[in-house]
Amino acid sequence: MSPSDESSKLPALVSDLSSEIERTIQAGELAQVRSGDVTNLMSGAVKLYSAIAEEAEPGAEIAPVIDGTVSTTEAMVVACALLRAQHLNPFDLALWFQRTAPQRGRETSGS
Repeated sequence: MSPSDESSKLPALVSDLSSEIERTIQAGELAQVRSGDVTNLMSGAVKLYSAIAEEAEPGAEIAPVIDGTVSTTEAMVVACALLRAQHLNPFDLALWFQRTAPQRGRETSGS
């Protein structure tokens, strides 16, 4: 398989998976979804996003973590689950939130 074929595999898989996830939710077939599959999916997505964010130059724009289809409630359910999975608390979150905040629009002290 050529490098261009390899690079096109992930976008196609993501598109298909996104469609299947939406169909499963709309059809009310959540009982059919294995928890291990959700764990693998979330772990992979977290690793991919983190790798992209860590590789980006300081202050560079990175892709939004979610799109407009995710509600505030859905985002907070996942955020809390991620914190609990790593045995973190809101204080830990505050420290990391500061570390990962976009630099755009901030003025440096002494300027």
